[in-house]
Amino acid sequence: MQLTKFIQKNHKSIIKAWVDFARTMQPWAQGMSEKDLQDHAEELLVAVVNDMNSPQSKSEQSEKSQGNGMDGNLVIAGQQHASTRLQSGLSLTQLVSEFRALRASVLRQWEEEQGAESDEVTRFNEAIDEALATSMTQYSEAVDTTREQFLAILSHDLRNPLGAIIMGAQLLNDPETEDTADIATVILNSAERMSRMVSDLLDLTRTRLGTGIPIATKPMDLASVCQQVFAEFHASHAPDHRIHFESFGDLRGEWDADRLAQVLSNLIANALQYGSAAKPVSLVARDRGQEVELQVHNEGSPIPESSLKTIFAPMVRHKSGASGVDKNVSGLGLGLYIANEVVLSHSGTISVTSTESSGTTFTVTLPRLSTAKTPQQPTLGMPDSSC
Repeated sequence: MQLTKFIQKNHKSIIKAWVDFARTMQPWAQGMSEKDLQDHAEELLVAVVNDMNSPQSKSEQSEKSQGNGMDGNLVIAGQQHASTRLQSGLSLTQLVSEFRALRASVLRQWEEEQGAESDEVTRFNEAIDEALATSMTQYSEAVDTTREQFLAILSHDLRNPLGAIIMGAQLLNDPETEDTADIATVILNSAERMSRMVSDLLDLTRTRLGTGIPIATKPMDLASVCQQVFAEFHASHAPDHRIHFESFGDLRGEWDADRLAQVLSNLIANALQYGSAAKPVSLVARDRGQEVELQVHNEGSPIPESSLKTIFAPMVRHKSGASGVDKNVSGLGLGLYIANEVVLSHSGTISVTSTESSGTTFTVTLPRLSTAKTPQQPTLGMPDSSC
């Protein structure tokens, strides 16, 4: 039997092997359905078989081996698979391993049945390599686009406070300027905003280096941290936005107060930005025995289901509302990512539910005694900074 006919005959078992392998790629595959794990496997196999059955000259073979094959269904399937996997959070290494596993699965089943003819095996490998090359190209282009967007956002968000600082300094240098106290306040607020952005970038660097976000735990009452963050937002957003805070039971434990204040600030800021201005944002802290639970809730348009899988990914700007308009016109897209990393450093969990009827709720669960060890900080050539 020809290899192409074997693939057509056994495509279900081949796809099952693909899905079984994809399921081993943790934590990426956790909670994913079989349909999501399968993704474009069917289209890829059909495109591979069609490619192997099509005539091919020596020059076309050479071009294909270098990743320069002509456009076709194989290229389209590879590009679509790369785009889908990138959006779901798969790494480039894991993407490559999927194609290697697909090749190994086909050849193993083929050899077990009757042995392979060398020419067909070569054609099959060429087809897989072409799909792999186009997938990696598409993946890299998408990563480059994300990086460029992030740099554009960073430049824009730094330019505004920097401009305010420069203008304020020029006014202070003018002997005719009055109300210097107000100008100094503008300069201070702008500098603090820039400092928070730099701190977020340092936190992103730490997680990318694999060291995690450092925490320094000590006995504390989480209710006082919640009250402090609530008071800050209430003072700066009232009366345009209403914020409610409630606490229940014993909220004492061993945590990093500054880092948990950062988590709450990021979650509340997100709720205010994406929630309905006509409905209040609520912060609730509850005693859950050996754990403490924090919930930040807002009404308004729900988070699209497609965005829930990457809601805690860095530098992701999610769409909101039926119009699909991105309301996050400012910010680096790191708030929820850093909140997630801080919670993980405390051995806790963070999750989100979002529906039209019940609104959006972020839930943080923290053990009273964190088992996480404070990671060693990397040497970055500058002092540590936290917000």
